[in-house]
Amino acid sequence: MSIPRDNYVGEPDYPSPWTTKQPREGLRDLDEARVVSLSPDVCLTPVGSSAVPIPYPIVDYCGHDKDYTPSVRFTGKKAMVMRSCTTHVHGDAPGTKKGFKSGTVENICEPIGHAEQVRAEGSHVIRHLDRFWMNNRNTQGEAIFVRGTQTYAPPEDDDPVRGSLRSNGASSDEGRVISDASPEPLIMGAQYAQAAPATVPQTVPVPVRPAPVPRPPGQVIRPNVPQWNRPPPRPSIKVGKWVGRLGRFGRAMTGIGAFIEGMWPTSTAMPWYDEMPQDDFERVLFRKSRELQEQGVDVDDIQKWFQSERAENARRRRQQQVEERQQPQPLPQTEGARIDEEGSQRRCIVGSYEEIEPICRGNAHHIVPDMAYRLGRRPAKSEYNSTENRIPNAPTLNQGMSICLLSRQHGSDSEGLHGVLRQRLLDLASPVSGTAPMGAILAESIKVIEDIPDLPEECKALAAAMATGQVASKTGFAAPGRTKERPLPSGDAETVLRRGHY
Repeated sequence: MSIPRDNYVGEPDYPSPWTTKQPREGLRDLDEARVVSLSPDVCLTPVGSSAVPIPYPIVDYCGHDKDYTPSVRFTGKKAMVMRSCTTHVHGDAPGTKKGFKSGTVENICEPIGHAEQVRAEGSHVIRHLDRFWMNNRNTQGEAIFVRGTQTYAPPEDDDPVRGSLRSNGASSDEGRVISDASPEPLIMGAQYAQAAPATVPQTVPVPVRPAPVPRPPGQVIRPNVPQWNRPPPRPSIKVGKWVGRLGRFGRAMTGIGAFIEGMWPTSTAMPWYDEMPQDDFERVLFRKSRELQEQGVDVDDIQKWFQSERAENARRRRQQQVEERQQPQPLPQTEGARIDEEGSQRRCIVGSYEEIEPICRGNAHHIVPDMAYRLGRRPAKSEYNSTENRIPNAPTLNQGMSICLLSRQHGSDSEGLHGVLRQRLLDLASPVSGTAPMGAILAESIKVIEDIPDLPEECKALAAAMATGQVASKTGFAAPGRTKERPLPSGDAETVLRRGHY
């Protein structure tokens, strides 16, 4: 079977309670609203003469109601609140030896998440996407209930401006007289209607507004007013042009005026005509430069201002790119899962040994000991991906599902998890000494994790689910596994381990 990737290990980025972008439907007495497990419901199931933990995907329906609100109803149905629960789950009936954690099967579902500010009969309302305990807290699930995703636009901001005719009642109907003798309404420009063409276009073209221009930092943004790094140049009269305005005396001085005019040569390079703008800011800059030239501003002044503004815009774009690159990027999703505990700097990491060993600050611990899968000694680091000398369909050492533990949680030798687990595996009943069904080895391995006092419950549940899924998909629960570290398997033990079944 496959394990869902979204194992609940913390509050995900779901929409906040008060939002109109993604409405969250309130749960009520309807079978269309259901609770679906996010991680399997692990129940002990009879397999031959032994009971092994087997994961079951489960579901429950909100129509199986208990303690819903009789006086508050959504669309005529009783509402589900924090004190409510559903009566029994579906899908784990074969696990007659009861849940691995709860000791129950086909039991109730209780809500965990709820609306922060919406209550019914004094209790918080439960909604779509809220989390649940399932099978009497044996696993967790999520509510799924979507009736519609229609949203409504906010009211238009069309209140009259204070002091306008509309605010003073000019647009109201109060005081108007309905009569056949009322004068015809005045239509401005009606006397020119005959001069208009016979057909009037039904749609009026609307000019496209330019895209917003990026503003330099530290400047006040005013609507529709571009913000420049330096103010645009203004028209100025040069000496040569001024001499030409002196009338007859100026015409007599034409030669002198031409000489003086030549002292300020006009540049012929006009990039705002010859080049293409690169972004919205440059489009406005090019347009403004053309306007300044039409106003008679000296081309050299426009050129200097144009180049200065263009260089400043390029600097801002480079700075923006650097800031975007410096922003933290999300980590790529892996096959494992990471749990951030609230109020703690320590992270609980569950995944394959190859993935978590480099990032684990403590000890990367195989949940199911690698010894159970191999027939010889622990392989060298260069052989961590090898399947040689292992039981059929066994994961490699690097593929083994592991959990990151603190050094004090992991311990060492006989006082640590390995010492406790070795003794428990030796006590397992088996038809062949030195071996036991993988389901029984898995159950003891999970119990050792469960006994760690300061490990979060969510992390324990995730470790159990991930290890159970790997055993189920690789060797199966009935396949024999190794239980003795020394001596190495031989005789009947080696035979059944290599064969893969009893």
